[in-house]
Amino acid sequence: MKQFVRFFLILNIGISLIGCKREHPIQETQVVADGSYTVIADTIITDVVIKNPDADEWTDFCLRNLDKNILVDDLFKDVYSGELIAHDFFNDKILSIDEVKAIENDPEFSRDKIAKVQFEESWSYNEENNTMIKKVHSIMLAFEIYHSDGEFKGYKPAFKVYLNK
Repeated sequence: MKQFVRFFLILNIGISLIGCKREHPIQETQVVADGSYTVIADTIITDVVIKNPDADEWTDFCLRNLDKNILVDDLFKDVYSGELIAHDFFNDKILSIDEVKAIENDPEFSRDKIAKVQFEESWSYNEENNTMIKKVHSIMLAFEIYHSDGEFKGYKPAFKVYLNK
């Protein structure tokens, strides 16, 4: 009987250890002209402030080479021409051209108030030559909103577009 209990205990421990073994995900690689890249983030979301809210010197320095108007105007132009499709940020529902126009007609909105973008992207890294590739899958535009007393309240998403579909 003791041998049976001992055998059963060892069997349970063995099965438990096998069941607890963590599988490391297989690292995906992609090959491009200058070598193999390991995918380090297949999807990551990053927020980027593109308008200096406080006339902060560091933010000015960080944005010194950005032409925000080109980004914003081109995205709107591509949505209106049908090259890109606008989606509601919260439920991913496709927005009609009229719904995008309604966003632009909202008293809280102006293209000048677009102050943040959110990128959904993938990151790949090449250890041999220490290079990185970032591929943007989607861009969301967000604009500043204010309390009735003029105090900054936060950001409100205008819409999201998917790239490279």
